[in-house]
Amino acid sequence: MRSQHYFRSISLSVVSVVMLSAARMATAQCDGLKRPPTAAEAKAYADGFALFQRIAPQAPDGWTASDDRKEPFITFICDSPLYNFTRWSFTRTFNRSAAQMQARGDAALKKTEAVRARAGARNKAKEAKLADLDRRQADLAKRIEAAAGQQNIAAFAAISEESNKLAAEREPLMTDSVAEAEMTAIDAEMTRDETAQFTLIYGETDVAMSSAYKPVASAVGKGYRQDYQESNGNPHAELVVLLPPVTGVPGRTVVRVNGDLERADALLKATKLR
Repeated sequence: MRSQHYFRSISLSVVSVVMLSAARMATAQCDGLKRPPTAAEAKAYADGFALFQRIAPQAPDGWTASDDRKEPFITFICDSPLYNFTRWSFTRTFNRSAAQMQARGDAALKKTEAVRARAGARNKAKEAKLADLDRRQADLAKRIEAAAGQQNIAAFAAISEESNKLAAEREPLMTDSVAEAEMTAIDAEMTRDETAQFTLIYGETDVAMSSAYKPVASAVGKGYRQDYQESNGNPHAELVVLLPPVTGVPGRTVVRVNGDLERADALLKATKLR
């Protein structure tokens, strides 16, 4: 049984998003004018596509892979003075198979039902305490009415203090932090390492990175890495590798890998400059 928790976006830096959007715009359906690519643009695309097909890792066992670009050559470009179309990006997205996600969903459902059962038992045990709080709260309401009739300020102050204490007693009875923590853990387990991306950016002219990226060893180029936690608490990594410059090729060739810590490492290790 699939769940809304299966789906989450891959986190990319703002610079990455801009680069990918610009490159895709070149061969997307144009609302405006189209033009044939220049010889340099066509060569950059074809060379970048061929390099991507050579070095991009294959899908791990039990995973699927899909590429955002399947054409080895370009026939037109959306005419725009805003973009440099000798820079191209190529992305392969990896996802766990439907069968694996189905198994994860089934396991998560069983765990969720168990969490709800335990929470229901705890709520049952709370009923007597909540009923006692309701009785004491009703008693306070009567005393407030009496104090108001007598204009007894001191009584009002004492009742206010008692009311605050009742509210403090009620708060933990109205929430279930144990169940919340268990559900968060189930969500994290179900969505851990379910998708990853490998992107090649060919002809990149801006390779500046923030201080969040730390140097990391890489067999294929100069590597950088930043680790962080996603919103569900799962650890995530973005690896950036600057491939060695190629004589006669403008700009640099950049590899970006996004995914679970171990998954990102494995995908980069599977990247071969062959």
